[in-house]
Amino acid sequence: MPGVSFIKILFLYPTLYYQNCMDAQSSDCFNNDWSNWVADCAGTLFKGRFSHSDQISLQFNNILGLKFSFSFMVGKFDSWDPGEDQLQVLVDDAVIDTFTYGPYYGTYMCFNSTYPEYFDSKSYVFNLPIGRKSLKLTLKGSFNEGVDNESWGAKKFTLEILEPCVEFYSDCNFQGDIWRICNGNQTSQVRNIPFEIKSILIVNGIQVKMRDPKYNGGQTQTYTSSQYCLSSYQFPKYNQNA
Repeated sequence: MPGVSFIKILFLYPTLYYQNCMDAQSSDCFNNDWSNWVADCAGTLFKGRFSHSDQISLQFNNILGLKFSFSFMVGKFDSWDPGEDQLQVLVDDAVIDTFTYGPYYGTYMCFNSTYPEYFDSKSYVFNLPIGRKSLKLTLKGSFNEGVDNESWGAKKFTLEILEPCVEFYSDCNFQGDIWRICNGNQTSQVRNIPFEIKSILIVNGIQVKMRDPKYNGGQTQTYTSSQYCLSSYQFPKYNQNA
């Protein structure tokens, strides 16, 4: 029907939000994400080596979603003693997993020739509270000997958004009132739009389609990245009391 205003959101999820240090000799292992320490074990680069109470963290801001998946590969180097040496995974400083390996678990590949190494892939799914837009991921070790005898590294860091969201704002630069839509493909008719839209926060992998008879000649606009200041989508019947 001509002249009908709408918003349609296409969530192409899971949305790949972040990757780092993915390949055996990946050059991005040398950037400062997580740590600027890099170790080579049998031709494979890892962030590390770490020991004692070393930990690495990465903070994500303006990340929109309800459910996430975090995965990485851990490198167990040399002698780990179960019950004494362990690695923890934390989300926003809360421990979601603790694991360890035996000293002779794995294959002899690098560093101390007395003990073997082992590469293991780890993956976790977790939720964030509605409205939370920041996320901190941490790997934290607890070892009682130095790096020459027991250590660890990590690589293939991947963060996916399994249930993404889009946020609409009443003012430019993501200020003012907020209207949020999450999960699945959704089309909102004009009766559900709570205010004039001036900016939109969008993560990669999401398409937002909007049409307003008074905006840009009534043509449908498609946005795939955040919009900091729009010329006000003033839908003719937006609900001021929503």
